[in-house]
Amino acid sequence: MSLQDSLEYLSETTQQAIVQEHARRFGMDTQEPLFDRLADPAFAQHVWEHSSEWERSVIRQFVQFAPRGFFTRRDWEKASIKEHRLMSVGLTRLRRLGLVITVRKMWSEIGYLMPQEIREHLTRCLLPEPDTAYVMLSKTLPYYIPAGRGIHLDLIGLLLFIRDHEIPLTQKGTVHRRYQQKMTDLLTIKDVHLQGLQVSAWEMEPPAGRDLLIVLDLAWKLGLVFECDRRLAIDDERVKRWLSQSPASRFADMYHIVCEQYLPQEPWWDAMACVMGQVPADQWCSLAAHLSMLKEAGFDVPVEAGKQVAEQWLHLLAGLGWVQLGVDEEEQIFWRWNAMACAEEQEGWYVDPAGEVTIPPLVPLQAIWKLSDFCTIQSDGTLLRAQLQDKSVQAYLTAGGDETQIIGLLQAHCIHPLPDAVGELVSHWAKTARQIQIEPVYRVRTAHPGFLAEWKEMADFQPFLKQLLSPTEFLITAEEHGKWVDLLRRYGYDPHLLDMADGEQRNRGDRQEEQTRVGLIQVSQPWEGYAVENTFPDLGEEVARITALPKVWTQHLQSYHPQSLRDLLKRAHELQLDVELQSDGQTTWSGKPSDLRVEMGYWMVTISGRNGKKRMRLDDIGRVRILVPDYLYEEK
Repeated sequence: MSLQDSLEYLSETTQQAIVQEHARRFGMDTQEPLFDRLADPAFAQHVWEHSSEWERSVIRQFVQFAPRGFFTRRDWEKASIKEHRLMSVGLTRLRRLGLVITVRKMWSEIGYLMPQEIREHLTRCLLPEPDTAYVMLSKTLPYYIPAGRGIHLDLIGLLLFIRDHEIPLTQKGTVHRRYQQKMTDLLTIKDVHLQGLQVSAWEMEPPAGRDLLIVLDLAWKLGLVFECDRRLAIDDERVKRWLSQSPASRFADMYHIVCEQYLPQEPWWDAMACVMGQVPADQWCSLAAHLSMLKEAGFDVPVEAGKQVAEQWLHLLAGLGWVQLGVDEEEQIFWRWNAMACAEEQEGWYVDPAGEVTIPPLVPLQAIWKLSDFCTIQSDGTLLRAQLQDKSVQAYLTAGGDETQIIGLLQAHCIHPLPDAVGELVSHWAKTARQIQIEPVYRVRTAHPGFLAEWKEMADFQPFLKQLLSPTEFLITAEEHGKWVDLLRRYGYDPHLLDMADGEQRNRGDRQEEQTRVGLIQVSQPWEGYAVENTFPDLGEEVARITALPKVWTQHLQSYHPQSLRDLLKRAHELQLDVELQSDGQTTWSGKPSDLRVEMGYWMVTISGRNGKKRMRLDDIGRVRILVPDYLYEEK
């Protein structure tokens, strides 16, 4: 679960209590927004450096052993059974800092969740420096699977095909078979990139359709496509927003979806993704060195991890065009981020006199989309190609475009002067374009001329008043309808709609949101069924019971009357606290007391420490104290 999703369910009061806890413990500014602070890697580093031993133990549990950073309460109790009381105090302190969120099921089952961004930042606190795995390669290494050209370019081709064709969906919601192969041919991610993925949806999908399924699912979750009347459709507004994003922002959105869907859920996989996220573009890395870093940090890395990472993750990223792979003579795998995936789109295209446009990979996607209004676009390896054709140009002109827009767009992104022959072609086709067109419009009728007279003076209304019919009537286009209705309501008007278009549009929007959330491939998360609980935890009884111990028992090593010694050891056992012992001389050791009873006329106790268990007589104990972390008294 992301940090944003976690915090949006916490009230302002709860969030402010967390901020006050930051101020109390670390002296931090109380004016900084909670999200900004928790999302800052420097804050996680500060917490790690100033955490107690038990807080660090809790952090390690969530980072190294909790799937996706989530524990049910039962799993947490198992994980902390050896030091349950002190670990529980550590957990509560982290919850008060906002690093761990409490979640709950409808029937009151509780869980604990460390949001994704916080988990990533704390993982970096455990790992060696990322340059440990950096390598310099003297030559380009081969790899047996070719990389894709880039999922953003695959998506462009797919979206254009959906826009220009009516694609029926089956009862199961899949693309009709006669269109599957045509759409698959548009993609450079292939089944060979996906063979290692462990996805339950694969069981219902033949191998030949997996590449199309994974790209369609990504488009669905980005909100670019949806189902409408049993057909596949694109959301024009969302597509425009997606095209206008920076390459880095587009990549971040897509990478988040891919990680959430396809990265296996064991903690060492999350750590592997975290390690990769620290590597700059174009820097070659050794996969074996990365895995050694994880082992050194304490992650449970399986023997076959190298093979698993390559087949279940790196091949997928290569198919998406995000990484480049290589293997040496010793079959060691190397990888690097493809800088093209996030590079600024600043290239131009080439136009020949026949109207063929060659489109390099870094041409702005917005320009390619606009170009498709009057060109047919096809894939050609890593490039796209567009062709000016009479029918496409005439259709564009008939729909309201003009020659200057065509020539202007071609020239704006052309790296050389536009050939004169191209302008002549467009002019020739424009002369034969149809001059009569029929389009759907809405008629707006007002009760009296005063409305129109007032709206003509208002800047927000003026763009809609271009087709006046009378002092009380005018026309708006179908595209303007929704915006016009929203504008009227924003200004306090209550328009009377003579059709159901507005209601249908809202219902369709709700359905689209649900489709976007679900997508085509569903992968369950460990916290599924749990909701964030709006609570700021109190340190509670655990701290109170521990700090209620007599200070004389906890501050210094000293000897005791036999009955007092038995009481001290009994309380330490009940609270699961360690004791520090000294028998003869100056030798001390520590451990947990247990099994306190009389044997053969002597009181005996078992001390379980790091070096094993030791059974001893109480008479042999010289001095003793209960070990309690100092910070617990500070909390009190």
